[in-house]
Amino acid sequence: MNLRIFENVDELIRGAARTIVERADDGTSIALSGGSTPKPLYELLGKNDELLQKKITWVVVDERYVPLSDPQSNAAMIERALFANGKPPNHRFLRFKTEMNDPAATAAEFEREWRDHGLNDLDIVILGMGDDGHTASLFPGTTALAVEDRIATEVWVEKVKMWRVTITKPVIRAAKLRMVLAAGESKREMLKQIRDGADVPIVQATNGLETWWFVDKAATPDVW
Repeated sequence: MNLRIFENVDELIRGAARTIVERADDGTSIALSGGSTPKPLYELLGKNDELLQKKITWVVVDERYVPLSDPQSNAAMIERALFANGKPPNHRFLRFKTEMNDPAATAAEFEREWRDHGLNDLDIVILGMGDDGHTASLFPGTTALAVEDRIATEVWVEKVKMWRVTITKPVIRAAKLRMVLAAGESKREMLKQIRDGADVPIVQATNGLETWWFVDKAATPDVW
């Protein structure tokens, strides 16, 4: 585990932004997760002059099956944060089209657009981690964890009584770099379990691969 511990979440976000800017080049593909922790990261990236000059494909990691107008929409949050000053003409944005009102069709359309964009393996995937160890919409015990032959899949998540759509575990594992952002005391117990060998989805998606964990002190178990 490549663990990077920051004093607070603000320093964590700045560290993650520096890493992305340093790794990005023309044609880079970067997948973005939803949630409150990465929102200020996307705001920073959207104002970075170096990134604005490059050709970038931004990809939404997963989505709750709600309209863009819903406050729960990951794509809407990401677009507002990343493109607050408008989307640069050399940037592309691939999201899940929940307006199709059919989760399976949405996943299939995402795959079609992925191929139309000429995407292969992602360069960077920014991941979060739930208190139960889920990442993207790969929740413990769900069918999505077993999907090995798709770019994206629909999944019913009983825990939240909701359909979701998500890139799959093989897509995350095939990326050149995975960055996991974990901040706050609520993440501490799961990080402790991961340290002690828990086989949860975030581990299944990252284990044995180049993965940088950006963690603040509030989330860090005492032994780290």
